[in-house]
Amino acid sequence: MTLPLAHLAPTGLGPWGDGMARLFLEPTDLLLVIGLVLLSVQAGRPYGDRLPLLLPLAWLLGGLIGLTLPSELLLALLCTALVAGLGLLVALEVRLRPVVLLPLAAVLTSLFALVAGSALAGHAGALAALLGETVAIAVLSTLLSLPLAPPHRRWLAIGLRVGGSWITAASLLMLGWLIRHPQ
Repeated sequence: MTLPLAHLAPTGLGPWGDGMARLFLEPTDLLLVIGLVLLSVQAGRPYGDRLPLLLPLAWLLGGLIGLTLPSELLLALLCTALVAGLGLLVALEVRLRPVVLLPLAAVLTSLFALVAGSALAGHAGALAALLGETVAIAVLSTLLSLPLAPPHRRWLAIGLRVGGSWITAASLLMLGWLIRHPQ
């Protein structure tokens, strides 16, 4: 017996649309994608161009593995702390080399997708929801990467750092909430 999708907000668009909406309704996943895009833009052109392909593939792979897990992974504290650290890297304008940046993006995205896939496991339409969220990640990462692509003007570099500080601040607020109100 399959259950209705308890971890998705019903949009009226079916599991595919619910999965697309999940990215924008799940703050840690959204902040992860935005943070990785900002970090890749700071690193330079070739890395920012590869990220919109890497993120959806890593999300799909991690999500498919998560769908096979017997129980839901509860890693909200860890995921939120990782997003806070990612935002801090952007805010401090740490330019990671490609041998670090791309594997880091793949591992973080796969971990978050593993958690999301485990939450959807056993539900009707779980695969469609996972595919919908994968498409939303591809679209968002592409739409963010294109206008932010170098050459950097100084104001854009400052804006990226401000974005990183907001990601860190939002993640720290979520961490405080999770510690105060454990799941």
